[in-house]
Amino acid sequence: METKVSFTFLGGVNEVGGNIILLEDFTYDVKVLLDFGINIKNFNDQYERYEAPNSIKELIKLRLLPEAEKFSINNLYTDYKAKKNQDCNDLETNIDGIFVSHPHKDHFFGLSFVNRNIPIYTGVFTKKIISAYYKCSKNSITNNYSGLNWKLFRTGDVLDIKGLEIIPVHVDHSIPAAYGFIIKTSGGIVVY
Repeated sequence: METKVSFTFLGGVNEVGGNIILLEDFTYDVKVLLDFGINIKNFNDQYERYEAPNSIKELIKLRLLPEAEKFSINNLYTDYKAKKNQDCNDLETNIDGIFVSHPHKDHFFGLSFVNRNIPIYTGVFTKKIISAYYKCSKNSITNNYSGLNWKLFRTGDVLDIKGLEIIPVHVDHSIPAAYGFIIKTSGGIVVY
């Protein structure tokens, strides 16, 4: 039997945080990421409080970000710099979207580094909390949220990504604006 759907865990396995899950639906030719966090403990072990990494390559080498090419992900990361009034020159990518489940850093902190052509799907209030966090933080490579391609949703919306349907649903968590996702893949329903 041919595989229709695949899940690859790029982070968050045998650790708390750093959640990144690649969902591929081969029937719909869709690749989406569920969350894009960084393991905060491992990040803090490498960097002092106000210290920032020098590059995305450094974070990949330290295994704080996944080596995307190993997973057939093209142009996952940005060359976007943290400054105002800059046009995005990021290359085309084969990631159809990133779905952020809630505004804890271990689920969204990696967004600073992603290609600006990738749609970032999240709840209306989730984005407000993430935006407030970054407005209170120093502008740096780790606080580079300008130019992101936000796509906002509310509970019950049906998001169609090339035939893959994703339905966000509020869930109980230690922070408001947390969502689970009912994902209607070509191989069946998945709940995240």
